[in-house]
Amino acid sequence: MDTQSSVLARAQKIRDREIPCDVMHLDCYWQVAGHWSDMRWDTENFPDPAGMLAQLSAMGFRTSLWMNSYVSHLSPHFADMDRLGYFLRHADGTTYVADVWHGSQPACGIVDFTNPDAVEWFRGLLRGLLEQGVAVFKTDFAEGVPVDAVAANGMTGVELHNVYSLLFNDVVASATRETAGHDMVWARSSYLGGQRHSAQWGGDTNCSYPAMGSTLRGGLSHGLSGVPFWSHDAGGFSGTPSPDLYVRWAQFGALSPLVRFHGTTSRLPWDFPDFAEQAAVDAIRLRYRLMPYLYSAAVESARTGAPLMRALLVDSPDDPAAWTADLEYRLGTDLLVAPMTDPTGRRTVYLPDGDWVDWWSGEVHKGRQFIVVRQPLAQVPLFVRRGAVIPVVEVAATVGDSPFSDITLLCFDASDARVVIHDVDGDSVVTAKRHNTTLMVNVDGPAQVRTVRLADVSGSTAPAETSLRTTCPGAPEA
Repeated sequence: MDTQSSVLARAQKIRDREIPCDVMHLDCYWQVAGHWSDMRWDTENFPDPAGMLAQLSAMGFRTSLWMNSYVSHLSPHFADMDRLGYFLRHADGTTYVADVWHGSQPACGIVDFTNPDAVEWFRGLLRGLLEQGVAVFKTDFAEGVPVDAVAANGMTGVELHNVYSLLFNDVVASATRETAGHDMVWARSSYLGGQRHSAQWGGDTNCSYPAMGSTLRGGLSHGLSGVPFWSHDAGGFSGTPSPDLYVRWAQFGALSPLVRFHGTTSRLPWDFPDFAEQAAVDAIRLRYRLMPYLYSAAVESARTGAPLMRALLVDSPDDPAAWTADLEYRLGTDLLVAPMTDPTGRRTVYLPDGDWVDWWSGEVHKGRQFIVVRQPLAQVPLFVRRGAVIPVVEVAATVGDSPFSDITLLCFDASDARVVIHDVDGDSVVTAKRHNTTLMVNVDGPAQVRTVRLADVSGSTAPAETSLRTTCPGAPEA
């Protein structure tokens, strides 16, 4: 169970151990036990929430709060909500009190999001928390609509069941937009139209290698349904992952659109053996180094709807083998990730058309073939499309809100290439041209590119000279 002091201590330890992190998530326990989810701080365990949120912000953290659309019948809010008709009801007009927690928590009323007055009341609860300094909400549950419930607009539980989670997320997203200026929600359940919400995660999985594989398959299917951003609980949710599984899932999470370490037991890196902590943190640091590439790919996903983490068939629709590759994915257009889903550290990877460079060794593999990889625990199978230009930065504690600075262009072959870097201050077009022994790189736009570096690519001939020209003020020319 979390308390204000434990949250702040955890945040400080993350900073002291130099683990990159932007969001501190508070699960159910920020609220009064037995009263979930009435949006009230447990003032015994969190005596000064506004002060805590300010401290976390000063340390570079955004704060996420867990919540759902059920209000315990023990909550002080319940009587007023019952009287005002803010809950789903029985056919006879009485409030429907349901066991939405399957016996693990008190029975609850279910907020009726077809009732405009209930929606406005609920938005007021969220508005107050956002004004305190909360950055985002994790919207859990919302699939527990009884078939015989009746909504204010006349819909039955059967009719409302699937769309209810969409209404729930719409309310939370709009309240967040009004107060915090963004639409982010971290949703579990959703429905047609849920693509407009910026993030969803895969629910409660077991801690096992097969569960990690199933999670990956589910995420790829979700992306093919038009959802651009999806993630999962690194390490699995139910139980305690073995140290090696924790590392492998951390690598999978770090190279997913979003990453969260969360479960029924600790997922804090320092609660695992030293080798597992180091490997998991290294995976996170790799993510933060790749952040300009990941952000650019995320902007493309937001603009086009193409999933950031996508099945191989999205980019290789004419390749029959790409349609059957269910345990690997493209992350953007230029990275291919094959999470290690086998505890032996050995797996088969299918590489689509083109040449693919092993991120770690520089070895080049021809596409349209299966290869067997044996990867040590500290490394995730990761490949780069030959000819790609990957923008990277030095690892920092947080991403922050400012444009990326001191970008390095990592060229996976000294050849002609074009890439667009998207950032908060606009788009920059990078073109590379090879002319005999010179590689000329031009950056047209605000991207703060400072360096061009050639990655190790087996068989590649390095140019004698590399020239960098950029329109960004103050940038050096190499």
